Amino acid sequence: MKREGYIAAANFFNRYPTLKKTAVITQKTAEILVYITYPVFIAILLFKGNLFWVKSLVVCGIGFIAVSLFRHLYNAERPYQRYDIKPLINKKSLGKSFPSRHCFSAAVIAVSISAINLPIGIIIGVFALLIATLRVAFGVHFIKDVLCGLSLGILIGAIQYFI
Repeated sequence: MKREGYIAAANFFNRYPTLKKTAVITQKTAEILVYITYPVFIAILLFKGNLFWVKSLVVCGIGFIAVSLFRHLYNAERPYQRYDIKPLINKKSLGKSFPSRHCFSAAVIAVSISAINLPIGIIIGVFALLIATLRVAFGVHFIKDVLCGLSLGILIGAIQYFI
């Protein structure tokens, strides 16, 4: 998306403050639900004696560290930096946009949970797509950032099935 697309999205949300507030709350709620679901998932597996929790924790953890390290080294600018626009959510950090860690985390968690409970994994996957869409609409990520984050999350999450 180019500068005009981000400006159009901002103008749209700013024209409808209730919709903007709803979108911000929706994105934050989706994040919280994803991030709460994962430790609950790990705890249930641990309680049931299912050793998949070890694979999940190791693979997801190493993936998160690798993505974070890459973001730090690559240090891609964010749309609001490149286009000198105001993001629709309170975001002041500079760089470290590619890939989106929010999207990576939601996708890898969705894949992990899908191994044990497909319906809940699908729901988390839908939340991942919602988070990705809104992070772009809010002007804090480029489309490539969220697509790469989602793709890496799926790919790294799939590794758990093969080890």
